[in-house]
Amino acid sequence: MANDIILVVDDEHANRSLLAQILGASGYDATIAHDGFDALLRVAEYSPRLMISDLQMPRMSGFELLSVVRRRFPEIAVICMSGFYDSAILPPCVICDAFFAKGAYKPSELLAKVTELLSGEYRAALVNGTPVPIWLPRGQDDYYIVTCTSCLRSFPVRGTTEVENAEQHIPCLHCQTVLTYFIEGRRVS
Repeated sequence: MANDIILVVDDEHANRSLLAQILGASGYDATIAHDGFDALLRVAEYSPRLMISDLQMPRMSGFELLSVVRRRFPEIAVICMSGFYDSAILPPCVICDAFFAKGAYKPSELLAKVTELLSGEYRAALVNGTPVPIWLPRGQDDYYIVTCTSCLRSFPVRGTTEVENAEQHIPCLHCQTVLTYFIEGRRVS
């Protein structure tokens, strides 16, 4: 467990501290970040094996962060949390390894899921062939958000004329890297 660094991302100090304490008491090495941008710096610095992230944060939301992490760091397991969704129903457009509603889980349930996600067999199955998500803003059907794999910046793309099940190519609006993705329903790979 000593090598299993877990990144906790939440804009609320109390939530970050509580999760870090729960993980630390169970022998995990937890580091914290206060939003998505801070989390990307921590990923580069600490190479965590697992990330626990809030979905609703300022500057860079958990939705945007998840899009970047799934594209650039697919080996990192991700648990998402939010007070806006029920644990029984995964939030729309979130492709994570587990989801917990804030305040509606027991620490033992979270720790059991952390142990499961950090097991080598489970991660190998997820990394091979898991679709990479794009961010679909809640309530918006006419566009989606693509995150550049080079500069890690996100930008909107109109989705009304996109053909599903066809390879797409688009230059990044920020660095002009040509991005290739495949729309399959509401997922890309």
